Amino acid sequence: MKSVYSICEREGRQWCITMGQHLVRSQLCPAVAIKLARHLAREHHYATGFPSRVEFLGGKMTIVLASYGVQ
Repeated sequence: MKSVYSICEREGRQWCITMGQHLVRSQLCPAVAIKLARHLAREHHYATGFPSRVEFLGGKMTIVLASYGVQ
């Protein structure tokens, strides 16, 4: 089962991290959101062995920022 951590903008310049439909953290600056999402995805992969990735949602395209356990 793959886990996807998504970073998206909310409330102006505040950013949040979601995993599926669940809010993980909110009211973050972009740099902190990216670092935290990468850390959470990496730890999730190491703990479960399942693939995990981080996506940046903004604009017209989704950008994959990190992938763990995906070949």
